[in-house]
Amino acid sequence: MQRIKTITSYTALAVFLREASDAPLGYLARAQVADIPSPYAYSPSCSILDWEGRAVVIFETAHKRWEVYEVPPAMHRFKTDEAATAHHLHMLESQGRARA
Repeated sequence: MQRIKTITSYTALAVFLREASDAPLGYLARAQVADIPSPYAYSPSCSILDWEGRAVVIFETAHKRWEVYEVPPAMHRFKTDEAATAHHLHMLESQGRARA
C-alpha cells in the first residue's frame, strides 16, 4: 500500500474526514495491513473510505499523526465489518496467537 498523505493536526483530520465519503466502500482486516505501524489500532478491521475518487484507509501512526494509504484494487475487501473481523481473528488463530 502506498502512503498518499500525512495529517498532523486535529483540524486537518476533520477536514480530511469531511471530504471523505460518509459510508465505507468496504473493510479490510487488520491482519491485511499489519505492516503499517499503528499503536492506536485496536479494532480488528478498518473502514475503506472514498476520498477524491480513491479508496483509502487512515491510521494514527503516532500521537497526532495520521497516515492515509491508498488501497490497491487487487487487495481483498470485505463487504461487512463482521466479515473483516472474522478474517482477522482467523489469521491470528492460524498463527497460533490468542484471540484479540
